[in-house]
Amino acid sequence: MKVFIDGENFRQRLVDVLSEAGKIRRDQVFKYDIKGLLSDILGTEQLDIYYYASEIKTPVGYNPSPRVKGQITKIRNAQRKWVAQLVNQGINYIKAGSLKVKSGKPCWSCKANQEHLQEKGVDVRLSLDILEESINKNVKTIVVVSSDTDICPAYHKMKKYGTDVKYVCFASSLNRAVSAATYETITITSEKAIEYLKVLDKK
Repeated sequence: MKVFIDGENFRQRLVDVLSEAGKIRRDQVFKYDIKGLLSDILGTEQLDIYYYASEIKTPVGYNPSPRVKGQITKIRNAQRKWVAQLVNQGINYIKAGSLKVKSGKPCWSCKANQEHLQEKGVDVRLSLDILEESINKNVKTIVVVSSDTDICPAYHKMKKYGTDVKYVCFASSLNRAVSAATYETITITSEKAIEYLKVLDKK
């Protein structure tokens, strides 16, 4: 069974669940058995998992503020450890988009530009890949771990080609529009999510 994961969406929701349960700090690097969790809730160990993630990019000639530079360094360090875990579990890691530093509107009080990180491209690549599986490879069942409604047009098209999509999400972040567009919805409870948390990195 093929499983497609919107990586940042999944990781952020996982952090929400584990931190709200008091199991980790939000800024903590932790070890997690993603393959074990998915095998459990899907009822099979025969999984081919694709994890889509972004690469941090800054515009040419743009010099981010010290705050954003610190953020970028922290994200890159955590991402490196996270990717190593994915590879060790036999999960296919796919760089599908970019996490870009954007300069926003000036702060109303200090007038300084407000910088933020914005993810682009993951949903488009994921949509194209699952459509290709449905149309060209005639796959009958696909699992997608994402609550992004931007992927819904792909789900509607896949139905016409006879592909059933199983939508997996955390119970606390179920999206009704995505659920309605897919064949089956499988939710991950907080208790189940906690069950696959491994030994924490104390550093």
